[in-house]
Amino acid sequence: MILNKKHAFVIIAIGFLFSIPAVTAANTSGAVLSQDIGEEFFFNLVENGAEIVFTAIDEQGAPAVIYGQLGVPDEQLGLNEPMYEGCVMMALIATQGELIEYVLDLVGAELFNFGGDDNGTVFAQQIGEGGFDPNSIFDMLGTDFSLLINVFFDLTEAEAQTNMAEIRTHLHTNFAFDFAPLVELRIDEEFISGIMGEPVDLPFTAIDLFIYQVTNPFEDAVDSVLGVMDQTGFIASIDSEKFSQARASGAGLLAVPDMGDLMDLIEGFGGGEPSAASFLLSQMPELDGPLAIAAAGYIGDQILSTSSDELKIFEDLLGKTPTGVVNGLDSGQSLVAAFLPENLNLTSYSPENEALNMTYYDESANIVFWNATAYVDVSDYVISFVPGAFPPLVTITRTFDPETTTPGGSTQVTVTVTNEGTEPVYNLTLVDESIAATYPHSVNVTGTTSRTSATLLGDDSITLEYTVTFAYEGVYAFAPATLEYDYGNNTFSKHTHMDGFTVSVDPIGLLESMFWDGYPYTAIMGGTVALGAIVNIVLMSRGKGGGTYQV
Repeated sequence: MILNKKHAFVIIAIGFLFSIPAVTAANTSGAVLSQDIGEEFFFNLVENGAEIVFTAIDEQGAPAVIYGQLGVPDEQLGLNEPMYEGCVMMALIATQGELIEYVLDLVGAELFNFGGDDNGTVFAQQIGEGGFDPNSIFDMLGTDFSLLINVFFDLTEAEAQTNMAEIRTHLHTNFAFDFAPLVELRIDEEFISGIMGEPVDLPFTAIDLFIYQVTNPFEDAVDSVLGVMDQTGFIASIDSEKFSQARASGAGLLAVPDMGDLMDLIEGFGGGEPSAASFLLSQMPELDGPLAIAAAGYIGDQILSTSSDELKIFEDLLGKTPTGVVNGLDSGQSLVAAFLPENLNLTSYSPENEALNMTYYDESANIVFWNATAYVDVSDYVISFVPGAFPPLVTITRTFDPETTTPGGSTQVTVTVTNEGTEPVYNLTLVDESIAATYPHSVNVTGTTSRTSATLLGDDSITLEYTVTFAYEGVYAFAPATLEYDYGNNTFSKHTHMDGFTVSVDPIGLLESMFWDGYPYTAIMGGTVALGAIVNIVLMSRGKGGGTYQV
C-alpha cells in the first residue's frame, strides 16, 4: 500500500508525540514545568539524560503508562556518521491497539498548532485550510503498524536517496530490521506550487521524506527501542513484556542527528500565532549535535477495583519483581508522575519528602510527582487510598470461532461481560454492531448484536452471540464492542480492542462465485479485487502461496 502524498506531512507529527514525557520531566528540582528554566538546565538535561515514568489511572481503575528517556543517542544508531548528513529527524514508531489515539487525546492536537488558518505558514498551506484532524491518520494506517520515518533537508535528490539507503542498511545490520517502502516524497517549490495552483516561495530548497513499513514483529521493535536507552535507570526494573503484550501498546524513537539543523528548519517556517510547541522551543538554548527521545507505553485493562487500597507504580504497572528495587539514572534526571482520578481519596504516598522538595502532591488535581533522582534503592513508589473508590472489576472480551475462514464461510462472534467483583453493577448496555455497517455488501450478520441488562451480580456474566458470513476474501476490521454500566452515582464505559479477521482465498469457491455471480467485489475495491484474486489463484497453483486483500 502506498499512502496518499497529501497525508505524508502529518505522519511526521506522530514522532514528536514521544517528546511529551521528556517535556513533563523538565524541572526535576520542583517536579513542575515552569517558565524560568534557564539554558544551563537544558544543557545538563541533554548531556546527562533524563527519564520519566508517566502513569494515569482512569475512574474505573485502568492504567495508561509511558516510560521515556531524553538524552544523547546510543552509539548503535550511528548519528554522527556521514549517512545522516542533511537528516533533520529519524523516527521509529511501532504501535498496536489505540495507544497513539490515547496520547493524541491526552496532549491535544493544539500542542502542535496543526489547525488551518490564514497566517500563510507553509504547514498551513500543506495541510489545507480545513486544518488537520490527527484521528484521520488512523483511517489510512489503522492502529497496528511499525514505521520508519526519515526527513532530509536541502540535499539533492540523489544525495537523499543514497543516505537513506545507507541508513536502512545500517539499521538492518545492527538491529535486524527489514523494510517495505510506503512513501518517498520530495517537497520543493515545484511540488507545493502544483498543490496550491500558484507559485509558492519556500524557506528551503527541498525536503525529502521517506516512510517505510518495518516488517519485523512488533515485539522486536519494542525491544530495539528499549535497547538503545540508558540501561542504568528505571529500565533495570521494568519487564519489557508489559509493553508488547498489552491490548494497546507502542514504542517510539525520535532521533535528531543535529539539533541545530532542526531548529533552523523550524525557525525558517516562521509566522503564525504562538503555540505551546513554539513556547517550549523558545526556552531551548542554541543546541548543536545529536539528541534522542525514546519511549514505550501501553494502555492496560482495569487493575483497581472496590477492594483496592494502594497502587505500586513499578510492581503493578511495569512488572518489577516484589523483591527488586528501583533506581534512577546514574547521571541525569529521573521523575515518576502519577495522575489520579479526581474522586480518589488519597491517604498517603511513599516515599514522601516535600520538606526537601523531593516530592510534590497537587491535592486539587490529584497528581503526585517524585524526583526519583533523590532516592536510592526504593522498593517502589506507592500511592495509598481509601477502598471503594473504584467500581467492581468488570471485564469485556470478544472471541471468534473459527478464528479465520474462507470466502462464503462464517465465524461465530461471542462478546462476554463478567462482573469479577462481589457487588452488582446496573443498567448495562452491550453493543457490537459495527461490522454490518462497515461492510454492507460483503458480510451477512445473523443473531444478537446488542443487549441490555438491568443488573449484573458479582461473579455473573452476560453474553451476546452473532454469526458473520463473509462473501469475499480480505482482512475485515471489527471495531471495538462497547459496554456502558452504572455503579454508585457514575456511569462507566469499557470496550474491547479492534480486531482484524482474515478471510483467505478459496480457489474453487472463488471460481464458482466468478462463474455464477460475476467478478467478486467489496464495498471499497470493486472489481479490482477480482483481478487480485485471479493472480492469487495462479500463484497458489504454482506453489508460491497466496496473499490477502484489504476489503
